Amino acid sequence: MQLKFITGEPAILSGKTLVIADLHIGIEHRYKKEGIKVPSQSGKLLERIEKLLNKTKAKRLIIIGDIKHKVPGTSFQEEREIPLFFQRLLEKTEVEVTPGNHDDRIKNLLPERVILHPSTGFMLGKTWLCHGHAWPDKEFIDAEHIVIGHNHASIEFSDKLGYRWIDPVWVRAEIDKKKLPKQYRGFSGSPPELILVPPFNEFAGLIPMNKRAREVRRYFIEGPSPIFRISKKRTARVYMLDGTFLGKLGKL
Repeated sequence: MQLKFITGEPAILSGKTLVIADLHIGIEHRYKKEGIKVPSQSGKLLERIEKLLNKTKAKRLIIIGDIKHKVPGTSFQEEREIPLFFQRLLEKTEVEVTPGNHDDRIKNLLPERVILHPSTGFMLGKTWLCHGHAWPDKEFIDAEHIVIGHNHASIEFSDKLGYRWIDPVWVRAEIDKKKLPKQYRGFSGSPPELILVPPFNEFAGLIPMNKRAREVRRYFIEGPSPIFRISKKRTARVYMLDGTFLGKLGKL
């Protein structure tokens, strides 16, 4: 089934299924501890999702990880807001979740009607969905695409006056077959195309993939997303949310 990128939003439509990543509900609690007052974004996140469901006429919503933010443990805000958030969603559509690295004990916060998949992911048609913080199940190798979040991908821009800003981006990359771990080897075809989904929560933070700072380069070369780590990053294609093709990552 063909994947459709929703113009202007970090969301993918596959048939009648809407896919998003990285809600990070409760991140405002962290900002508050750092002395930054940010009102809860849960209501705005919910409104955006509901608008997307109406716009796309999707019948199912899949969230590929990092429902909540605090890790380890759970904040009071998350305990209060997440159950209500998903109850509202269930009034509109079917909801499925595959956990991310921030989602320890997420099952305790989700209504029973929410379908919870393994953190290693699952197949939707010919697309493998997972958060991306862990190696996927070996069945992913039979997919045409593997869609992950986790990386909070963005590109840093600058003008002639030195002003800098960052924007979220889509990334499409080839997986280097030679770098696949042993458990995935022994198949004759090509690995699925890797697609990075930008974070849905605008307050979740972005990591500029073209920034030359040592810590950023290290994150993407040695960082916590193993499947992205073995991709061909220099030739990865980068797109803005409005669909603009920025070029290959190695030249940005």
